[in-house]
Amino acid sequence: MKSKKIIIGSRGSKLALIYAERVRSKILKFCSEIGSDVILGIEPSSSVLLSNNKIKKFLNCPILNMLLIKPNFGCATKKIYSNVKNFTKPKFNNPKKNMFGYKFLKNQSNALEDIAILEYPQLKKIKLFLEKINNPEFVRMTGSGSTIVAYFSNKKSAINALKLAKKNFKNYWSILSKTI
Repeated sequence: MKSKKIIIGSRGSKLALIYAERVRSKILKFCSEIGSDVILGIEPSSSVLLSNNKIKKFLNCPILNMLLIKPNFGCATKKIYSNVKNFTKPKFNNPKKNMFGYKFLKNQSNALEDIAILEYPQLKKIKLFLEKINNPEFVRMTGSGSTIVAYFSNKKSAINALKLAKKNFKNYWSILSKTI
């Protein structure tokens, strides 16, 4: 089958751009209805959502290899947040490129993780398992849970960890991913 080239004149190009902008506008609206940070998963780049809802993008950031395990239950976000005694102040008002590296991320924490682990002890089993296999850089829970993520410096370690995770947590969802 021969491929066909379609040539669009300047008027056609303008219409295509208008259409693309309308589609993008609808996607942005849909994402904002789900959650303010959803757009970060749509835009393929290392980026930060600022407090004014603007996105700051960073180029040439390191690629992080991740293994995600999600148990067959979810954490009740409202319940997790209701147990927070003290909210931490925002740390990322002035985002920098180094925020996307292992060294910086390793020294961060998820304030909701301890609360979720107390409420759902199975999360601790997953986290301890991930901390012991294939030498991850660090392991964290996502947001208010229930997915636990192990970060690896190379893809091979992540692949081997996935094989072990699938054997040990057969009823849980697990997948490899990487930053883009």
